[in-house]
Amino acid sequence: MTTIELPHRLINPLQLLAAEQGSSVEEVVEDALTDYLREQRHKQLLQEMEQFRVQHDQLREQFAGQFIGMYNGRVLDHDANGSNLYHRLCQQYDDLPILVVEVTDTPEQEFVRLQRRVTI
Repeated sequence: MTTIELPHRLINPLQLLAAEQGSSVEEVVEDALTDYLREQRHKQLLQEMEQFRVQHDQLREQFAGQFIGMYNGRVLDHDANGSNLYHRLCQQYDDLPILVVEVTDTPEQEFVRLQRRVTI
């Protein structure tokens, strides 16, 4: 467990919110951090999706029919099997928000968010 000191200006509002919810300050903070981290991860994945669209023509030439793992606009790995790629990337890169997507003829695809548990 890690201890985090909060500014005094946050203590009273957190205590009030916890009392309203019938929970502890620790639970309120944990929920808030979980939501924040999920939101940040989602923003990063949206940026990766945009990079995928921008680079689609080049990616299609090199990886057509394959799944790619993209982070910061770079392809980290690829595989014909998306599940194998996803598990390999999780083992190698832990909780990085890596976009795993199949390279098809069109850059517009339905993206599905897979979530992993984040431990602080």
